[in-house]
Amino acid sequence: MKYAGGTDKGKTRSSNQDEFTLLKDREGNFLAVVCDGVGGGNHGEIASHMTVSCMEKKFLDNEGFQDAEDAQAWLFTSIKQTNQTVYMRGITEEEYAGMGTTLVALLKTRFTTLIANVGDSRAYGLKKDGTFRPISVDHSYVAKLVQSGQITIQEAMVHPQRHVITNAIGIWDDITIDFYRVDPDITAVLLCSDGLHDYVSERLIASIVRDPGFTPEEKVRRLIDAANLAGGYDNVTAIVAEFSKEDFA
Repeated sequence: MKYAGGTDKGKTRSSNQDEFTLLKDREGNFLAVVCDGVGGGNHGEIASHMTVSCMEKKFLDNEGFQDAEDAQAWLFTSIKQTNQTVYMRGITEEEYAGMGTTLVALLKTRFTTLIANVGDSRAYGLKKDGTFRPISVDHSYVAKLVQSGQITIQEAMVHPQRHVITNAIGIWDDITIDFYRVDPDITAVLLCSDGLHDYVSERLIASIVRDPGFTPEEKVRRLIDAANLAGGYDNVTAIVAEFSKEDFA
């Protein structure tokens, strides 16, 4: 397994409210997380930093996984507890009221490979046949409109409320967590904030992730560069994880 991640504040923002982590534990389990502070204000950078820090600690304190169900239960509980930590700080310290962050995570164990999603950061999968598509479904207002057939995907891309999310870490006492299993037909996973997928076409993203001539580090750099060439209107974060056949043995 090969992987890399990177982040950039872009060309218009004064600070970077995105945060990410890449971790392997002593058992060889792997955790990748991308967070994007909500709304560009209200201490989104604190929420994303707290979320990543909580997930890192829970992962490194964990004593391993017994099976696939145990891995998913750990991921579910860890995200729920992290939400409570961020939420309680927001309601007990006025300075941090309303802070929140998205979260998209990849957990790889010898039993299963999982994606977890809260918000509109996104996971994509690259298949052996070259097919590249989103794995996760955004928790956003326009995503609901698309799912109900009220607007098209093309209309969603330019909708004035496309940045309105319906689910996030820290803003609400309870959250929805979507889980997706990554099957052996997937050769690479991309995790990214909306600073990438909102401004760079899926076609260009796919061409970068597919390219066998670049390492994960080079792919991450090219993805971030593409977002900045598109205007750099937001913070941008990307993680590329590539799998071999042995990773699913």
